[in-house]
Amino acid sequence: ARSYLDINCAHCHIDGGSADTSGLILDYLESNKINLGIYKKPVATGRASNNLRYSIVPGKPDESILLYRMQSLDPGIMMPESGRFLEHTEAVELINKWIKNL
Repeated sequence: ARSYLDINCAHCHIDGGSADTSGLILDYLESNKINLGIYKKPVATGRASNNLRYSIVPGKPDESILLYRMQSLDPGIMMPESGRFLEHTEAVELINKWIKNL
């Protein structure tokens, strides 16, 4: 799961990336749990948070903003923001299992 996030998300969610103001750092080498999204409150998601409280809630993928945004097809919510028109079901399943096991 961490490798998937590094390859598909860290190009923006990294220091100096276009999403570095989000506070979500998804580089494979990141070790700070809050930077990885674990119990990190959203700072720039607006309606894209779906009123969820944290980027990742260990053991509770349905309460995690990260998974919600990966599942969405709404252009103002979905992650990644561009380059897709379908839900990447294998990735959603991978991240869902990862969050469940945190």
